[in-house]
Parts: sequence; structure tokens; C-alpha cells
Amino acid sequence: MSSEPLVSVIIPVYNAETFIRKALESAINQTYRNLEIVVVDDGSRDRTLEVVNSLNDPRILSFRQENAGQGPARNRAMRECRGDLITFLDADDYYLPRKIEAQVNFLRENLRFRAVYCGFLFYYSDERDKMLELTDTDWISGNVLSGLLKTSYINPNTLMIAREVMDKIGYWNETRYYPEDWEYCLRIALAGYDIGRVAEQLAVIQVRPGSNTTLEIQPTLKSNAISMFVHLFPVEVDGVLYTAESILRSLRIKLGIACVVNGRIREAAVAFGTALGNSLAGWAAALALATVPRSVLRRRWQRNLGRRARLVAGTSALSSLG
Repeated sequence: MSSEPLVSVIIPVYNAETFIRKALESAINQTYRNLEIVVVDDGSRDRTLEVVNSLNDPRILSFRQENAGQGPARNRAMRECRGDLITFLDADDYYLPRKIEAQVNFLRENLRFRAVYCGFLFYYSDERDKMLELTDTDWISGNVLSGLLKTSYINPNTLMIAREVMDKIGYWNETRYYPEDWEYCLRIALAGYDIGRVAEQLAVIQVRPGSNTTLEIQPTLKSNAISMFVHLFPVEVDGVLYTAESILRSLRIKLGIACVVNGRIREAAVAFGTALGNSLAGWAAALALATVPRSVLRRRWQRNLGRRARLVAGTSALSSLG
């Protein structure tokens, strides 16, 4: 790897005029300077592209396409980029200043790794005085496949890959409301790549109404995740057989809960029944959960992430993070 490889920051964007400037400025102001910022506007109907073009930095390359979804927009940016290394940033999130420098240094100093991720902080858009970090994940460098069979813990905003990885495994899944970030990391691991980790929180993730974290699309996300694991597994890698039975059961239970929260009781019963191996037990679970007021279930679901995290910053610290 050259001493100063070109890094491509991939930003798909749709109707993000209120937060795209912060994302772009976080890329522009990185301590690592040899980068390009490739923005694909996925058919926005607001002032998004105007905001992008107002930032006077020659490293920003912007493209526009008809609305097709996040996957196609991200893939368009990857086809347009020229970087030796590729990293990803969603339009409503942002990097801390040393994010790219720290990951480039890691890959330069650890040549067996061709992909690396870092820690991140997150906050709810309606509670900006609270910034949190996850506490329930075993962060490792190396073979992350076993960990990814438990949860999607590598956020796409934290991932950096060498171009050779993209050339080998291809682009992101373009299905709407699909766990394409989870699948992409699984495909990297299944292709035989170890993934390194920088032990710093270097990206900030926003949980907001209308994002892929909202409850209305959770049944679709969970159904697509189940289909993904059924398609990818079981598989043997380096003589080790990896199966997905445990995560499939967990996803079906989560699908059932998401369906109840959205008032889809019949679908919930099917999901619970498949997970429990008994259709009557599935109906019993769905009907029992349906007796809990939906507003209570929604609040508990929305705050589940908070129970897996700890407060690391308040209002004053938030401003200093960029």
C-alpha cells in the first residue's frame, strides 16, 4: 500500500437537506487529506443537491439518479469512485476528525487485513443531549464470522475496505429495506478476509424518525434478514461448518414482536410458531403479546438499544465531538 492511498468516501443521499452538510463537513475536515467524497443523490425532492454543490471543495464529486433506493445509490458511488480504499457514510451520520486517518494507519501497519471497522457512538435525534455507546458486543479483530452470526455489530459507517475486497465480493444488495450492511460484512468474512478493528469511537450514528431503525419497516427488515441467512448458510469455511439456526430463531422471534407492534397478529403467530416449532404455541405467544398496549410495546422496542448502551456524553461534550 502506498504511503498516502486515495480514500473514497461513499455517501448515498435522499431528501437530506437538513443534515447532509454536517456529514459532508465531517468528511471534508478529516485529518487525513488524500480523499475524494463521492455523493449520489438518489432523486431527492428537496434542496439536498443544492447543499452538496454549495460546499466549495474540489474533492466532492456529486451525481444524481432517479430514485432507486440506498443500495443502488451506494453502488453507483462505488462504480464512480477511484480510491485505493473505500469507506462509507450515511447522509444523516458523521465522522469524527481522525476516523479515516486511524483506519488508513491500521491497514498500513497490519498488512494481513484488507478491511477494518471502528467503534461508534449513537444518539436519538429527539434526545441530542444523550450520546451512547454499545456495551453488549464482543469487538474483535480477525475472523468475525462467528460474531456476525449473532448480530450485525459492524455499522456500515465504521467500515473501510481495500479496493481488492470490492473487486472480489462485488457490490451491495439493492433490495429495499434489506440488511445489506450485515450481508456485506458476512460476504467479506465468507470470502476469507479477516476484518480488523480500531478500538476508538470514530463515527456518530443518528436514530431518527424515517430512518431504517423505525418500527414500521421492521417486519420487512426482519423478513429480509431471515431470507438472507437461509440463502447464505450453512456454509463450510476453512474446514469449519457455520450454521445459522440460532440467529434464525432469534430473528423469527424479533419478527413476531415487530409484527405485533405493527398490529399484524397473524404474521406474528406464523413467525413465533416457526421459531418455537409449534404453530399453536406461536398463536399463544402472539395473542398474549397482543394484550400489551401497542404504545407500551413501541416504547420498549425503541428504547431497547439504550439498554444495550451506556451514556458517554451530554450536551457540552456533544458539541466538542464535531
